Amino acid sequence: MPDIVDRPREPRTSRYYWEREHEPGEKFIPYFWQEFSSQVMILFLFLGVMGGLALLWPNGLGEPANPLVTPASTKPEWYYLSLYQLLRVVPERVGIIVPAVIVVLMILLPFVDRSRVRNPLHKPVTTTIALVLIVAAVALTIWGWVAS
Repeated sequence: MPDIVDRPREPRTSRYYWEREHEPGEKFIPYFWQEFSSQVMILFLFLGVMGGLALLWPNGLGEPANPLVTPASTKPEWYYLSLYQLLRVVPERVGIIVPAVIVVLMILLPFVDRSRVRNPLHKPVTTTIALVLIVAAVALTIWGWVAS
């Protein structure tokens, strides 16, 4: 069984591999810059080819829109349905100001509530407000989904 001896190993830097594979008089170029420049060249080649293909054979997006004709049933995606329904139920200014105020309050809440207690059961006011907002958002979303 061979003896295991702690010998200092020769550092395997990028210069070591460079000197092993290149002529002694060649200028050392660190691996990172060599690899980075080749990746950038490949990126520009790819962008040039894709841009050229897009210019030569453009893909149409379909029939051009007519701004004078609005479709009868326009609905936003599901994650905007609660805001959309809120705008349909309340006056326009209220429907814009209320969600903005709610978002600002949600951002400020961690800075205002500085207590060390993290259990929501020990914070009934905050928990109630959060649950009311969640239930209202879900109810408005469902209402917007079933409304025509």
